[in-house]
Amino acid sequence: MKKLLLILLCLPFIGLGQGSIISKVANEGLKDYLEKIPLGQEEMFGFNHREDFNQAKIGIPYEMFTLNSDFFDDENIRRDKNYIISTGNFRVPIIVGNEYKALLTVSKENNKWCVVAIGATGLANELEKFEQNHQSVSPLNILRIFQLKGDFIFSSENIVYPITSARNGLLIDNDKAYSIYDILTLIKNKELNYEK
Repeated sequence: MKKLLLILLCLPFIGLGQGSIISKVANEGLKDYLEKIPLGQEEMFGFNHREDFNQAKIGIPYEMFTLNSDFFDDENIRRDKNYIISTGNFRVPIIVGNEYKALLTVSKENNKWCVVAIGATGLANELEKFEQNHQSVSPLNILRIFQLKGDFIFSSENIVYPITSARNGLLIDNDKAYSIYDILTLIKNKELNYEK
């Protein structure tokens, strides 16, 4: 029982109530950030035209994770060690109809959650496709490996699913799920420029 409790305490996912706070902040900042898109550049942000803004709503937030310094310091990956930490950022899909158009980035500034960016149309499209094809997987988060310039969908069961950027960087199967240990071992063995 103690071992199970320790494992549950180590899982790095949205805290109780934090997801609803992020959703509220994203919803409140949505209109302002849509209006920041310059006239004529709507398509660069995934929208067909400005009328899409009136139908836009937010989706479920994805917490962003990355590798901690122990990953780079340890010579070999250990199964019993957590190498994943939150970046303190959330990506929130902007949805028009049933399509993910772009992502809002929500982050803490001066100890207050706020929307800090809009964009990432390609990643938004990949998240939408992933959710359509993996409806039973949840909650979903993003594991970003900055040194790989790659992203993975990261589930609460410590299973990761590579998306295009990660598949290209690691040359791995695009339809396969991996344990976090297997992916971290692959990344560790890859010749990457490990700058912390």
